[in-house]
Amino acid sequence: MTRLLVVRGPDDPAIGEAAAILAAGALVAFPTETVYGLGADGLNPEAVARIYAAKGRPATNPLILHVASVASAKALVAQWPVEAQLLAERFWPGPLTLVLPASAAVPAIVRAGGPSVALRCPAHPVALALIRAVGQPLAAPSANRSQHLSPTRAEHVASSLGEAVDLILDAGPTAAGLESTILDLTGDRPRILRPGPIAPAEIAAIMGPVDLWKGAVMAGETQAAPGMAERHYAPRARLVLVAPGTGLSSASDRVAYVAIGALPPLAAGVHGVLLPMDAEEVGSRLYALLHELDDAGFDRILMEWPPQGEAWLAVRDRLRRASAKEPA
Repeated sequence: MTRLLVVRGPDDPAIGEAAAILAAGALVAFPTETVYGLGADGLNPEAVARIYAAKGRPATNPLILHVASVASAKALVAQWPVEAQLLAERFWPGPLTLVLPASAAVPAIVRAGGPSVALRCPAHPVALALIRAVGQPLAAPSANRSQHLSPTRAEHVASSLGEAVDLILDAGPTAAGLESTILDLTGDRPRILRPGPIAPAEIAAIMGPVDLWKGAVMAGETQAAPGMAERHYAPRARLVLVAPGTGLSSASDRVAYVAIGALPPLAAGVHGVLLPMDAEEVGSRLYALLHELDDAGFDRILMEWPPQGEAWLAVRDRLRRASAKEPA
């Protein structure tokens, strides 16, 4: 049985215990401000390999290294451009991941064999305290099986990974609820590879125009950063996206209908859920809601497409990937 320790804050003795487990090459799930991460010593290839095995994660999908300071990040890159410095000063600690040319210190398994490394400094006191206690960057993707729903609570981690993780630090639900924005600084022009809580306009205000990558990496292809696969973040139930106000007049299976702003007419027996017309709140609640509907045993989840616009980019991205068909 995987142990779960409730953590009251950055001075909790549980952090020292978790740091010792990580230093020994084992796995610890811990909270960040976005989702719970599955952590390992990011400079220990054998420990990082345990992350891939626990998640069933393809070797073509690189990991984010979590650091506690800019100084730690600089030791992991071949170049630290002025843009990275400005962005770190503005958004770190916080939900912004920077992709930069990797230094020789970063193991190939972390980079999925590529030339770059993804770095971020999390804005959660427990995460920062744990990184400092270990004294090494922590490789930490979301603490769930690959392609499945990300965890925003400790119990989501236990349900998804079970005994594959050695210890879970429980500090309650995460705040942002969606994974970090990933910004690629390795090209001629900055490019967002995964939208998240930090919006393109916020980044552009620091460094000028930024591109938004809108594609999908197919199975077997190497990704430049996490979150680029065609199918990702998926609940067990079949997720179907519908136009706002579509409603449902009949259903032969167990169906939940998730509306944004107003709940349309629904057939008897269809479970209706109403979310507010608020992108930040929907983002913070999305994964927890999908976990709840999965646990309730629904066969299908019909969810209305969120509005267009920059505020909804991250939510639309996660829903698009979560509703993609499974590879044949």
